[in-house]
Amino acid sequence: MDKYTTVTLILALFFFFLACFLLYLLIRKQLALHAERASIGDLNKRIKALTRNLMDMVQQKEDLERINDMRSKFVSVVAHDLKQPLTLLNGYSSLLRENIKEEDRSILDNIDKAALNIERLTNDLADVSAVEYGRIKLNFSKFVFNDLIEEIFNQYRGVAARKDIDMHLIDYPEKIMIEADRFRLGQVFNNLLNNALKFTAAGGNVEIKYSIEDNMVKTLIRDDGLGITHTDRTKIFDKFQQSDFIEDDFKKQGWGLGLSIADEIVTIHGGLIGADSAGRGAGATFWIILPIKH
Repeated sequence: MDKYTTVTLILALFFFFLACFLLYLLIRKQLALHAERASIGDLNKRIKALTRNLMDMVQQKEDLERINDMRSKFVSVVAHDLKQPLTLLNGYSSLLRENIKEEDRSILDNIDKAALNIERLTNDLADVSAVEYGRIKLNFSKFVFNDLIEEIFNQYRGVAARKDIDMHLIDYPEKIMIEADRFRLGQVFNNLLNNALKFTAAGGNVEIKYSIEDNMVKTLIRDDGLGITHTDRTKIFDKFQQSDFIEDDFKKQGWGLGLSIADEIVTIHGGLIGADSAGRGAGATFWIILPIKH
């Protein structure tokens, strides 16, 4: 083989390998483009799926808001429309008392108790509606906190005595001047003390204690009644919530709104409310922390 033939063969092999290398690069590029297109297509599908899910979530949110608005309006209307027949019922009951036989007075007493319970439920509905629409207004004034607690304590002495419950108040030695809405705070403490007595059996104990801590008034209402499970502690301040193990007779006495309203009132005051319990049958302690000044 002469020199010319050898050079020609080397050049042919060089160009052959070069062509193979270029073909490899071309095939690799085509595969990369195909993979990229497939990836983009898959990404587009995912984006479309996420967009559809997002639109569904937005629609569901709008539907829930509309339903919640309808419920709030319904609650407001019901609370308003129940007041007139209740007023008439109370008026007729008062008239009947003037000319009724003594042995029939127990019937009117039961009517009055039922009307009072309906009135309380109606007021709860009106309050929760006012809270939801931001219409609840507080009238702040300065008053002696000790007097409010003592007043509410005295209101429930008769109830505690009839149920054979030992209810006692641990008074604070100094007068506490607080700036708040006296009526609304009274509503909160009434609810908590009423619950404590309602869910405590005969022979039980209920205690009210309050003190000043870091320019805040802390009030504790303890009972040794039904107690609160861990699950219930996370939801008892939600609207229309009642414990699953509460007897039906107790559930019929309320909507499950009292603690929710109390929570809103305390929050508007800039305070905190909560509950502690070791569990079912272990009693409960409800606590409220309020700033002394608004």
